[in-house]
Amino acid sequence: MNTTFSLPRAVLTVAVTAALCLFPVTGVSITSAVAQDTASSSEPVAPTEEQIKAGLNVWKNRGGCFNCHGDFGQGGEGGHFPAGPSLRKSAMDLDTMKMVISCGLPGTKMPYNLEGAYVTEECYGVIDGEPMDVSPGTALSTQEIDDLVAYIGARVHGQRRITKDQCVEYFDDANAPECLAYR
Repeated sequence: MNTTFSLPRAVLTVAVTAALCLFPVTGVSITSAVAQDTASSSEPVAPTEEQIKAGLNVWKNRGGCFNCHGDFGQGGEGGHFPAGPSLRKSAMDLDTMKMVISCGLPGTKMPYNLEGAYVTEECYGVIDGEPMDVSPGTALSTQEIDDLVAYIGARVHGQRRITKDQCVEYFDDANAPECLAYR
């Protein structure tokens, strides 16, 4: 059965935007079929350095996230790619970011990146169908998305100032000229 996602663009955009704006503020997490429990307790499990490094690799090399969101998640400049918002200043919680990375954000330029999204993996209540208002991005595995979210949570989200250490980690070079401006 191949169903088509048919909500009008304006209705879907308003609903998703309202949910993304309101839920993190109230402390409620939006969950989806792609969100998985990582621990049986309510305590969040800190990502390992290996997972953070793998997430940086996805950010730079597989997902191309820097193209729209900037090298350090500070927000894109546009140019050849759409200008993406700052993930450093985002009010979204990490579960919501995982959903947006996986399923995209209807009515915006944010593509879906989960392999099988909307076809074999449910996104915004749609499965076995084609989304009308979300473009495909990179086909990332669930593990790659988990690693990416671990990187964003550890090195980007909520961190207003870009540090020299973050720059050196990003470029993997202590003498990178791009890092001279950072302390």
